[in-house]
Amino acid sequence: MARFVHKGMPIDVALALGAFVETLIHGIYTYLFIVAMPILWKRTTASELRQRWIFPIATILMYILSSLHVALGYYRVMQAYVLPGAPGWTLFFNFKYWGTFANSLIVCLHYRLGDILVIYRCYCIWGKNLIVIIIPLLLLAASTGVNIFVLVWFVNPSKYSRHSEITTLNMMYPLSLAQNIITTGLVTFKIWNQHRASTIHGTVDRNSHLTLIKVVRIIIESAMIYTGQMFILLVLYFYHNTFQYVVQRAIIPSLGIVFVLIALRVHSAKQQAAEMETSICFLPTRWFSDGETATEPSQNNRGSTSLMTNVSKVKSGDYDTISRKQHNVLPTYPPSTH
Repeated sequence: MARFVHKGMPIDVALALGAFVETLIHGIYTYLFIVAMPILWKRTTASELRQRWIFPIATILMYILSSLHVALGYYRVMQAYVLPGAPGWTLFFNFKYWGTFANSLIVCLHYRLGDILVIYRCYCIWGKNLIVIIIPLLLLAASTGVNIFVLVWFVNPSKYSRHSEITTLNMMYPLSLAQNIITTGLVTFKIWNQHRASTIHGTVDRNSHLTLIKVVRIIIESAMIYTGQMFILLVLYFYHNTFQYVVQRAIIPSLGIVFVLIALRVHSAKQQAAEMETSICFLPTRWFSDGETATEPSQNNRGSTSLMTNVSKVKSGDYDTISRKQHNVLPTYPPSTH
């Protein structure tokens, strides 16, 4: 029989608080999602849509999964606490209950979709160099394997030993955290390295209000929302603290917020730069939407050839026409199923 955690607040309070926190963050996510949609689809022709569909469609799918998770969460709360004969918080750990399996499936799909988007963005920014993302892909494969094991275990809990269950479940959060840190680091390094190369060649407009360094800061600050929560969850999980149930619920909408927030902040910075200066700008918002690359602004036309492969210059206000050439320790319970 599973051993339940006792550290921290009462488990029923943690589960109820988690539902409230998730709803609050999902409300913020909904607002940002609505604002970001016109930006992601802005002036998209049929030809561009065939090339740039991945991020907009994936963003919509993530929002749908997050909304389903919120709705299912409140349904399970009703089943556990409100309806006659409600079993209480133990329902959340009843693996024979369809709601527990459905909740776990949604969480797994949401996490893996987010991981795929992060890896794909890294792949595009690195000029579609497959070698760069080998390690993130291996981590993604390992995380997917853990998720499959968890779902199979739900159906056949007696097929696996207690040791194999605990060992596999303990891998879940470290794998996700490692992958997120590596991919964010690769993206940051690529942009910083391009900025350094531009500085060396004297092609950086130091008066520009939108620089690659500012973009690096936007990426890091936005990614820290998810990375920070995952680190806290990792600590709480191994410490056996019930507050992990609150963080688990908060991560679902937070992961979706990361992607729309990056697009919104880059778009906002780009608009400010366009209003405040007439010099050459860079980095269309869709560079974060699908396979675009960026360049530092140039002070003059002399020596303004591309510093890197697949880098093109964009005049201020012409961003959308850039050439495309250029998871509680129930030791036997999966941590991400609440």
